[in-house]
Amino acid sequence: MKRMSRIVSKTTGFIMNGTKRFFLASLILAALFGVFSGSVLLLAPEKIDDVKNSVMAMASKGYKLPDVSPIPHNSDEVRTLKTFSKVFVNLAKQSRPALVFIKTKREVQVRGRGGFPFPDDFFFPFFPPGQGGGGRERGVQEAAGSGFIVDLKSGYVMTNNHVVQDANDITVQTFDDRKFKAKLIGSEPSVDVAVLKMEGFSSGSLRQLGLADSDVVEVGDWVVALGAPFSLPQTLTVGVVSALGRGGVLGGGAIEDFIQTDAAINPGNSGGPLLNLDGKVIGINTAISSPTGSSAGIGFAVPANMARLAAEMLINEGRVTRGFLGIDGRDFGELSPDVLKELKLTEDSQGTMIVGVVKGSPAEKAELKPYDVIQTLNGSPISSFSQLRTRLAFTKPGTEVRLGILRDGKQMEMKVKIGQFSPEVARRDNDEGDSEQDGVSGEFGLSLKNLSGELRKQLGIRAAHGVLVAGVSDDSYASFAGLRRGDVITEINRKSVKSIKDVEGALKQSKDKPRDLLFLIERNGRNQLIVLRQR
Repeated sequence: MKRMSRIVSKTTGFIMNGTKRFFLASLILAALFGVFSGSVLLLAPEKIDDVKNSVMAMASKGYKLPDVSPIPHNSDEVRTLKTFSKVFVNLAKQSRPALVFIKTKREVQVRGRGGFPFPDDFFFPFFPPGQGGGGRERGVQEAAGSGFIVDLKSGYVMTNNHVVQDANDITVQTFDDRKFKAKLIGSEPSVDVAVLKMEGFSSGSLRQLGLADSDVVEVGDWVVALGAPFSLPQTLTVGVVSALGRGGVLGGGAIEDFIQTDAAINPGNSGGPLLNLDGKVIGINTAISSPTGSSAGIGFAVPANMARLAAEMLINEGRVTRGFLGIDGRDFGELSPDVLKELKLTEDSQGTMIVGVVKGSPAEKAELKPYDVIQTLNGSPISSFSQLRTRLAFTKPGTEVRLGILRDGKQMEMKVKIGQFSPEVARRDNDEGDSEQDGVSGEFGLSLKNLSGELRKQLGIRAAHGVLVAGVSDDSYASFAGLRRGDVITEINRKSVKSIKDVEGALKQSKDKPRDLLFLIERNGRNQLIVLRQR
């Protein structure tokens, strides 16, 4: 109000200096006090003091909105909700000082004009590299993500590998708006985890977060996601755990055992923590499933137990050394009722089933076979294939483990020495002749093609042997069974398939003496079981 008074006083003095200034001052006062006040000044300049005093009097009184009574409610119910909301308020106060905003720079190939108008998405790569169209030029890409402090003394920050991958410059902005250059201690793409170390760091009023035991997380647990969606730092969203053990999200050899949540996660949330109500990290926010690229209520986080093992290896050794058994498996809930009935199993059966064994792997040397059910690892129960795969991946190569196996209804224990993972040992190729044939397979609606090493390489097929489904006729037995173009048939009724001749023989026997056929196939890099029936 003092400022308004000074403006009016200066304007008044300005008016007294001449006619031209009088009109200009009048217009200024009209803008300040309204058209009516301006008119008064033009017609009666002696009223300036009266207008000034009137305006100041109105401002001192002020206009107040009327009070409205609270909505009637049951006080006990509202009190409960208010108490519950305080849990999230307290979580925010205690955990946000550990949250960091990560900015990166890297040299990239950017799309030229005429193509997709935005640079490659550094964080949620929904478009494969180079698929945006248009010409490409070299440039510097700036991007942002999230992370969280796990060690105040050392200045360690955990985040996603894809947040800092190939970055030439990394800056970490803390809760108190300080900025630190960060050094990449190590990263592991297969679990999408990276560890940074802030340079010249002092803790100040910041905090560190602890990692929870993610094996005790349950569907329905309340969770809080922290991060910087769309580069908006210190954002909190709330939801629940929607599912556990999600796979098939990243692909490319990733170890996937994701926690799924409906807490809003968007580009920029990557690397931020997913917290339980105790303020402990149960996962690192990593990816979303969305047709728009924004939150659709389906987000995924790397489990804390997996992240912890990876981070400790990166800090201690600078890399993650993965154990390797050489199997592909399926959980009983993924199998159709027909398959379960054929194998005399139920969805409630304990363990996970082997549906593929890599040639030359430790599993093959130990004589593990498809249809073996792995129920325990070193005496600890196995509830899912993703759980087994994670435990094996973080078992030191050369370690001998004990597997509790159920084979053809008989319990047994087998000892296996874990190997070391590498892309080469995980995929073996053997050449097979290449030919096309119809015969009996055509009657079942199948068009088949023998696999060659070159064809396997082109299509990215893991199977060392098998027959490619080149086509499936509509309304055929094969179509009703669920076979698709691109499937690779590797076994029929537990017998290896190495050529079209093997498939023809099995189908002919089924035709002559009608019976169900159990197909083991590879589809999109994973093995599946399908029952083919003649209807």
